[in-house]
Amino acid sequence: MAGRVRIGSVADFADGELHTVDAAGTSVVVGLSGDSLCAARNRCPHLGLSLTKGPGGLRYSEGQVVCPWHNSRFDLESGENLDWAPGFAGRDMPRWSRKMIALGRKPSPLTTYAVTIEGEDVYVDL
Repeated sequence: MAGRVRIGSVADFADGELHTVDAAGTSVVVGLSGDSLCAARNRCPHLGLSLTKGPGGLRYSEGQVVCPWHNSRFDLESGENLDWAPGFAGRDMPRWSRKMIALGRKPSPLTTYAVTIEGEDVYVDL
């Protein structure tokens, strides 16, 4: 564990977009969820692929991030899985195909990190 790592300033994340930062060698996504800054590992728990790069493109809105590979949807603040592998390459697929797309993996949450703000500095606890 790297412990507490500075990832930027409050102004860096104020635009409401999802940002990717390097925190001591760990790729982390950071975004606003309501009035809170939230952070999670930049890897979907389904296959360990990036949440910010993929054929479906980055999708982030109202504190929820969608995996660009298999459309799994997560709450960024809690990491909770809201929808598990409903599609492929950014497209939703028929309901009957979900088990095949999931490859036998059970729904899992994102790995989330605590965010601390001190003055204008933003830190994550890895």
